[in-house]
Amino acid sequence: MQRAGIAHMLRQLFLFLLALATTANEACTAGGQQQALVDVYKAWGGTKWHNSNGWLDNVLECKLKGTQFPAHCCWHGIKCCLSSTCPETEHPDVNRCGCEPGLVWEINLDSNNLVGSFTSFDHRAFACALHKLKLSDNSLRGEISQDIEVYNHLFSVELQSNKLQGSLPEGIGRIPSLRHLHLSSNSLEGTVPPSICGNTSRLSSLAIEDNNFSGPLDLSQCQKLVFLAATGNRILPNLKADLPELQSGFFGDNGLQGVLPNDIFAKVAPNLEQLGLSKNFISGRLPEMSRYSLKRILLDKNRLFGAIPDSWSRMAHPYTLVHLDTNYLSCCGIKPLSAQKLMETNKTLRIDEVYGGVDYSAPLLPPFLELSDQLEPVNVNGIQSFKAAGMRCPILKLTGQDDSSATSLDWSLDPSYYMFAKCECEEGLRLVNLTKPGRISYFECQVPQLIKSSSGSEEDHSKWIEDYPWVVVVVVFVGCGLLVALSFVLYLYKGKALMRKLRNLKKRAHGLPKSGPFTVVVTDIQGWTALCAEHPELSMKVLSIHNSILRKAQWMNFGSTHETEGDSFTIVFYDAKDAAAFCLQAQQMLSMQQWPSPQPQPDLLTAGHVSTNEESTGPVMKVYDNPLSKLSMIKGASTPGVSKLASYARSSQMMPHQQNCEQGRPACFNVQVRMGMASGVLQPGRRLHGHPTIEKAKEVSDTAAGGQILMDGSTYAGIKDDLGELGTVDAEGLHPDQVRWKRVATWSAWFLCWFLNPPGWEDERAVTLDMGCYVKPEEQEVEVPHTSSGDGPSLRHLRPSPSDLHLFQILTPFNAECSKEWGGMLRMKNELVLKDSLSKGYFDAPGTLTAPLGISKNPADATLPTVTIVYAAVEHARILPTRDIKQVEPGLLTCARKCLDLVDGDGYLCHVADNLKLMLCFSKPEAALAWSCGMQECMMLRSWPRNALKEPFREMHDQHGNLIFRGPRLKIGICEGRPDSIQPDHLGRADYHGDCVNSAARFMEGAAQGGMIVCERDVAMRAAEAWSSMQSSSEAEQTTETTLQVSRSWSASQSAHSSHEQQQTPRDGQLQQDLSPSPASAVLSSPPDEVKLKAPAFSRASPCSEPLYLLQPPLPAVACSPKPALRDGNGSGNLQNLGSIHVFWLGMFRFKGITHTKSMVHVLQDKLA
Repeated sequence: MQRAGIAHMLRQLFLFLLALATTANEACTAGGQQQALVDVYKAWGGTKWHNSNGWLDNVLECKLKGTQFPAHCCWHGIKCCLSSTCPETEHPDVNRCGCEPGLVWEINLDSNNLVGSFTSFDHRAFACALHKLKLSDNSLRGEISQDIEVYNHLFSVELQSNKLQGSLPEGIGRIPSLRHLHLSSNSLEGTVPPSICGNTSRLSSLAIEDNNFSGPLDLSQCQKLVFLAATGNRILPNLKADLPELQSGFFGDNGLQGVLPNDIFAKVAPNLEQLGLSKNFISGRLPEMSRYSLKRILLDKNRLFGAIPDSWSRMAHPYTLVHLDTNYLSCCGIKPLSAQKLMETNKTLRIDEVYGGVDYSAPLLPPFLELSDQLEPVNVNGIQSFKAAGMRCPILKLTGQDDSSATSLDWSLDPSYYMFAKCECEEGLRLVNLTKPGRISYFECQVPQLIKSSSGSEEDHSKWIEDYPWVVVVVVFVGCGLLVALSFVLYLYKGKALMRKLRNLKKRAHGLPKSGPFTVVVTDIQGWTALCAEHPELSMKVLSIHNSILRKAQWMNFGSTHETEGDSFTIVFYDAKDAAAFCLQAQQMLSMQQWPSPQPQPDLLTAGHVSTNEESTGPVMKVYDNPLSKLSMIKGASTPGVSKLASYARSSQMMPHQQNCEQGRPACFNVQVRMGMASGVLQPGRRLHGHPTIEKAKEVSDTAAGGQILMDGSTYAGIKDDLGELGTVDAEGLHPDQVRWKRVATWSAWFLCWFLNPPGWEDERAVTLDMGCYVKPEEQEVEVPHTSSGDGPSLRHLRPSPSDLHLFQILTPFNAECSKEWGGMLRMKNELVLKDSLSKGYFDAPGTLTAPLGISKNPADATLPTVTIVYAAVEHARILPTRDIKQVEPGLLTCARKCLDLVDGDGYLCHVADNLKLMLCFSKPEAALAWSCGMQECMMLRSWPRNALKEPFREMHDQHGNLIFRGPRLKIGICEGRPDSIQPDHLGRADYHGDCVNSAARFMEGAAQGGMIVCERDVAMRAAEAWSSMQSSSEAEQTTETTLQVSRSWSASQSAHSSHEQQQTPRDGQLQQDLSPSPASAVLSSPPDEVKLKAPAFSRASPCSEPLYLLQPPLPAVACSPKPALRDGNGSGNLQNLGSIHVFWLGMFRFKGITHTKSMVHVLQDKLA
């Protein structure tokens, strides 16, 4: 049984070896190698090779020595075997014999622009006969695969000057016939494997220089190695490895350190002839030499010191190469620095800095060398221990040798070694002795003028001053200017900061203010009473952390605690900016704080949800979202996992829960603290306790929501110019240096704006929002005339009374988006209401809840709603004197407020310009038209001062005595569109930007005149349809059907219009009109192409005016008379009538800055038609 088993195993082994040999023979065929060469041609960009003669020609006739060979044997760079046997006088590595004829014997494509991956080369296809692989000086990349070990007869591999990467495969040492391996100038890395030679290796030449090899180099198995080049790596050769046949070893530029041993390589490499150790960090003295085999030794660019030993005379014979330059060698220097210190020094020392003394009795050169009379220029490089520029020094020669044969000795030695003896300078330079007392001699070649100026007498200086007196004046003036400029820059950079620190120290030393302006901050934890009732122990921990945070922020911002009451703090500051910085810093510190939890929270508890695990025995607490905590770490800090703390008080007046400030982030749970600020003046001798400003701060704090910061108008007036610095506040405090550096960068960019594009920075100013002005109900309708002086940041239309509460909100630019969580809803007391329709807050403006705020979101990511922009201005306001503007402005704003009350709360006053110009925004075009028509009528009916009814505002009547104009005339432009952005302006009001805003302004300035309302035709028609729909849906009003006819023929419309002016009789193409005052307009016969629309009752069709500035065949003129349905200010729903509205088509206009034409109409109510 055992014999049968052994026989079966031997049979299987024989079959396996037979199959393997068959596979190898199938791979190593002429046809297979030709296909592999074709693949190489395609993979390595053969079409762009420098020489590709014969390639891919399968029918090429190839005859070598009278024998027909495969076509690829005559392709460029390909050599094939010629004979299967080798005569005694021939060698298979040279004479292409001893292998099957027709198989590839050599591939030589050096410097042939090969581009591709070396891994695409099929080694197995050429494994049986390839002897030489030469692919140097190309652009081959990739790694050397492990398949390279399959070769049986490979003699030479030359892959230098390519882009090969990766490590050197260990299998390369298993090629038994390999003798030459050249891999220089690639990007190979890692360590050189010790098995690179193998047990039976015949490797005699190894070149791996200029790669990225590192680590030890162990070549103990390379007994046949003759040539080794490893320069330009980071390897450490093993100097104890026996290399009996090594003749050349080059290890330069490898970062080698240490001291050379005596008789270097004498035992391990007895046949060494060339040794290269240049550009390393070798220090110490030169070793003793007892061998005669060395013919070339390179030790230049190291840190050797001392004299040349006499034993080096064994290398002093003609045609030997010894490079010892660029070291610290010296014949006579004593007390040198230690070898360790020289190796650790990063800079190049001067020769007289290396030695502490000099021995002048020592010989200049060793006894076997002497200086010749022939001079040659000294080579200059940047790491020499002396300045060699312009210096010529003698050539070294053997002692007793003639100068004519001195060139046969190739020794390089710095002239500093023999103390610059017999050295001279180039023409125009002079050899200067710069030797220091007690140090080694040192000379340099310098320009004679410099020498004279450095060592000249006082008379030379005086003569120079007499010859060039103006230079002294220029130097003095320039020096004084630079001194003044430097002082100014230092004051701007450090002076203000120093003054600020002194003021802050003064605030901290004085404590609570005794008199003068001050700002009060009142804080309060939302839901504190409920938390104390349910978890008293937890509430004490929370209160302790809360108090520590507030006290730290108070100390950093120079505040003083006035009083504390439970969870409420009243803190007083000298400056409103310090108070605002305290609030911003405290809110961020609170949002980042890890708060204690009443019980361990399971992992399933997520933002906004409470786990319902039945095994939990502790009380389940409601969780809440703090919008500030969601964006508090946007700057890059990482918030640790915080515990969930309950919110027990959510007032019904607060904004309901909305989406997270930032999608995709888990909600953070935190303590919500509301903060309110108020500013006032403390009179001398009056106590701070019970001051009205403190009561006002408490009222502002009660108005705020948890996590919100509110302030009154006086506080905002104190910080509106410091929003840039407040935008730098984070949990660590205020950083005014960031603003100063940004200003310097901005000034530099502005200075270079003509040459470079200045960089852009995001606006990191603190975000302030106008939350509205509130009064008591009995003061709501009291109108106070406007004065030009203004009071704080409130709107200029009314002077705020002491009882007014004008609120503003402040946030950092990184969490401004969180203000949308609160919106415009405030916890107002019942006795305070909005002052008027002009005092609305920021979030009452159309589209502000969807517009991005701050820098936390990209404005391009937001989709803003369509709004209607209205620009209204008093005609000729620019030429009016300031006194008349002061008299007109209160009436203008009163009319604006009265008309806004009629449009059911739609409409927001954006800003008021100095030249009686208003900008408003409406969410619907019908509201904008209704407000505009009401403004035109209100401006005529208002009781104006006598000066306001003079030229150009005097009364005007028509020929029938009807009033046409009276008082200031408004020109109004209306445009509907989607704004590009909505941002708060310098007063916290909503400011719109985009094409619709620019178009409305151009409509007003370029198309409208006094008394006109100009808009696009589509806007007017949509408003008319909306009014008609509102009227038809109202059951309280009686409607009748009026036919609006639109003619398709311009000529018919023109003839009808001219006939109406002449005869006042209806014609075809013109609207049929009943001139009687009957409420029901009769409808006469209509042409077949008329368009019928339903309009409200009491509407009369009026003839269309003639178009102006026709740019193309005009559209049909339209006259419509809808009656807009407007709600009164108290929202009771009672309908009020502004009368019939007429729309006159003006024509097609092209405005400056707008590419396409506009179909413009003029809207006018019936009373003014």
